[in-house]
Amino acid sequence: MAIKLIRESERNTFEYMGSKFYYRRISVSKSMMINKKHNRRGIVDTVAAGLDILEWCLLGWDEVLDENDQPIPFETSLVKDLPDEVVSELTPLLREASPEHNSLGNSNAS
Repeated sequence: MAIKLIRESERNTFEYMGSKFYYRRISVSKSMMINKKHNRRGIVDTVAAGLDILEWCLLGWDEVLDENDQPIPFETSLVKDLPDEVVSELTPLLREASPEHNSLGNSNAS
């Protein structure tokens, strides 16, 4: 499989436990910009940078529920409330050479 360049317009799908997440991969330049934003005296706040990266990469979702089991519309401000397990599965996909390399086999590049 070939490497695919990253474009801000890309939209990939990740499915997890009946929920769908729509995301784009992050380029080196975008990652560097975010890390620079969180750099204080040579030390990067990796937690804040990671959250910013996730907020930039995540474009939407389907079948994510609130505490009353009601579907909740996607809002960037809610990304911080995703369960760690979901974030742990999604994060490696954001830096893949090509969405088709997804070892879970559930990513569809658009």
